[in-house]
Amino acid sequence: MTTERRQVGAPLSFTEKFRFPIWKIDRVEIISLYAVRKNSTNNIMDCIEVFRQAEKEIAESGKLSLTARRKIWQTMGEIEPRDRDSLKPRSLTEPLKKRAYLALACAKKVMPMWCSVDPDDKSPQNLIKKSLAYLDGKIKVKELRAERKQSTIDAFMNAVDSRGSVGSAAVAAWNAMVVTLEDESYLEPWDSDLTDEDIDAYERDAAKEACVAWSNAYTDGDNGKYVIREMRFWAWYLEEAAKIAGLENYRFPPRYIKAFKEKQNPPKPVPEEVTLESLCEFLGVGEYVYNIKGESEISYYNKKTDNYDKTEYFDIYQITARLPQEYGICPVCKKPIDNIECFFADRGLDWDEFAVPKKYPQIDITRLCLQFRCPNHPKEWIYNIPNGYRNYKDGVKRYIKGEGRLEKLLEELERRTVTKYCKVWADEIIINGKNCRSVEEIENKKEELGLVDTGWIDKANGIYRLDLRQFLSNFFVFRFPFSKFVQYTKNMNDDTGYRAVLKEDEGIVEFEVRDFRFKCFMENGQPIYMQIEQRKKL
Repeated sequence: MTTERRQVGAPLSFTEKFRFPIWKIDRVEIISLYAVRKNSTNNIMDCIEVFRQAEKEIAESGKLSLTARRKIWQTMGEIEPRDRDSLKPRSLTEPLKKRAYLALACAKKVMPMWCSVDPDDKSPQNLIKKSLAYLDGKIKVKELRAERKQSTIDAFMNAVDSRGSVGSAAVAAWNAMVVTLEDESYLEPWDSDLTDEDIDAYERDAAKEACVAWSNAYTDGDNGKYVIREMRFWAWYLEEAAKIAGLENYRFPPRYIKAFKEKQNPPKPVPEEVTLESLCEFLGVGEYVYNIKGESEISYYNKKTDNYDKTEYFDIYQITARLPQEYGICPVCKKPIDNIECFFADRGLDWDEFAVPKKYPQIDITRLCLQFRCPNHPKEWIYNIPNGYRNYKDGVKRYIKGEGRLEKLLEELERRTVTKYCKVWADEIIINGKNCRSVEEIENKKEELGLVDTGWIDKANGIYRLDLRQFLSNFFVFRFPFSKFVQYTKNMNDDTGYRAVLKEDEGIVEFEVRDFRFKCFMENGQPIYMQIEQRKKL
């Protein structure tokens, strides 16, 4: 038997003072005396375990799930009960204040990203300032509630659409204000079992919005940089949350970040050959399909004169690419699903992001995507879109970096621009770059458009003939090549009315859109000419 001797006045060890075995704590340094004074031993151990599991999740995946964030919020105390339909702000309880301070810290962290694109718009900062003033008792709840305007969040969501991920910084400020008034919504009993897979981009909490803004900044299109920034954000978040929860000495181990960084793939090498195919493959937008040339403009608003005093005009190369994978994986049964629900075009790069210097024609990239429906899990949204963030603007900048590469790309774009084409939309037919909203308009413009073997079949009934051979293979329906449109729509599940009916024995494909009906006559699998009939508007 051994006896431990201790000098009088010597500080007690952690184990001696709180009388539970040290082996139960993986990292003792995350416990502070402040936490010990504020919590019982059992609560401390529960809190430690929550943060330990969160740390493990970040170390392994570089992410922090909604489930883990919810557990962290719960360490700060219970949410005040209220009716589901209640619009009344919650009381300023200590647990709510802690969670609000954490949400506001997230919003404050990403405000520099917002200021970098819109230094004149101080509305996100104002929301943070008012929320902190309310938490500190400097303003009444009525004054903070007055800031909760639909027009404000609408403007922030528009910023997300127009400016990308940096707009999430503003949305984070809005969400943090809502937490200040109502607490974290995913602690509500009716939402307490939701996971990241259950929510979309319009339902993210303040921390997730801030993470999106933070992770996308300064990545130069490098997915490896993105995931490291994402991990660093969650490491910071865990430290902030630990401090607020009472674990003031906690630090996320740098060795985990170093190990995670070493596992990431190096940046994708830029292909040596400059082609439109290699550009699309490098950017991850799929297979190159076609490119047309258009023009657009930007008008600049002058606050001093309250007018749009300046307008710039730009030529635009509009690239369309197609994701080649014609199936998606059901997130529930994990089976490949090729049952097409609908097709759509997803904007990859907007021309007004100015991926190339303004003095040159700009580049706009759209990728064609598919949505599927699992027969066993019809509520699941399944796409053929690859996971992971891609910064297309910075990707283009990497692609054109190097002597002569930009000039070579512009030469390729000009050389391969499609000038003779026919593109069908819901309410118009674009022929060789000219918009026609009626068959009469096609007839009136046919000489200008250089159309041959084109004219009325039955003018009284509004039936028109258009020879498609003059466009070669450049016949598109909703951006999709005609052959793919037929393939995707003939068995499509939706009720849009865009379904193509293939009458193989007659060599005819019939389809209709909102304003037109079409009958395409086929030869060797290719459309030779089509009849167009204007639908009567209701």
